[in-house]
Amino acid sequence: ASNHCAAGPKHVVAEIERLTAVIRFLNVPDDVQVSGPYGHAPGTARGKFIVDLMTKCWPLLDSISLHLKDFNSVEKLCRLHKYCLKICSAEAYKPLIENLRSHLVRNYKHSKQSPYLYAASNCVSVYGSDPSCAQLLTEMICELGQISFESLKSMEDLRNHPDVIEELFFLGDKMIQCCPQSFIPCPMFLPFLQCAAVGMKLDHRDANRGTLAFLDSVFSFGLTLHGNGNVNGNSGVSHNGCNQPLEHAVAQEGKHITNNIILALIGELPLYRIACDNGSIAGILFKLFNLCPGMLLEWVQEPLLKVPETEKSMLMNSLTQKNSRDIFFSTCERFVSVCSRRQKMGI
Repeated sequence: ASNHCAAGPKHVVAEIERLTAVIRFLNVPDDVQVSGPYGHAPGTARGKFIVDLMTKCWPLLDSISLHLKDFNSVEKLCRLHKYCLKICSAEAYKPLIENLRSHLVRNYKHSKQSPYLYAASNCVSVYGSDPSCAQLLTEMICELGQISFESLKSMEDLRNHPDVIEELFFLGDKMIQCCPQSFIPCPMFLPFLQCAAVGMKLDHRDANRGTLAFLDSVFSFGLTLHGNGNVNGNSGVSHNGCNQPLEHAVAQEGKHITNNIILALIGELPLYRIACDNGSIAGILFKLFNLCPGMLLEWVQEPLLKVPETEKSMLMNSLTQKNSRDIFFSTCERFVSVCSRRQKMGI
């Protein structure tokens, strides 16, 4: 350990991979006695060993991680954290979650590498349903978001970092799904929505998928609030404080998002996902209409000025007649096909 700073990157990565292999393939019999909060459930002896091992290794990992700047090396480190979270129970690994949060934020600030965002998403997947971790996770995404947005100041910045866009918005998507009650009221939610409204214009399949997944989850959650009033999540956590900040954010960014949706449908912006269950252009438009029909009908008018009356009526009628989602999806697919054919024919 004393020579780790002098070791080359290949040696450091090899040591991380060796530790990952130990974590993945370690076999500790369940009848081994364990102490602490681990109980006697199957696999707890293995979980305790991993937690003890990672606790002892943490100072070294913190130190060497500052020397990891390329994507592949960072990915190896985050893969180690992924397997620790996957193999240990959430309760067993909980004593290390604060260290892990600080580790990910500090290293992401240092390197701006997207695997740290993916590792943060893994943390949310494991601990997002635990009310006692909601504040920590929200602070984590706020810090990661702040670091990201300081570097993503122009469309060119977004184009140069599509992997960051992808993972940042999958992280936001995971937060909306797991602990919206703490994320939506926080000051960083609106900047996420603003950046997603710009990021959905990127001509990059995975980055586009991340932004659309985030937007889809935001509007799905809005419909949940709108349809059920004072909603509680699966964990019994109240979502009452989400209404006002969500309505404010949608009112502020909804027109921009709607404009980009219509431009994608008529072929002026990238269109990778027309209609599917989650994270599609048609799906987001359908949910936006059900969430705020009056505002949406106003927002679509300007971008639809570019569309011939026949095609415009096709889309508008499908919205205003409140067709089922499947019928609306089919209409959007026909709309895209007709618009594409007109573009190719130059009419």
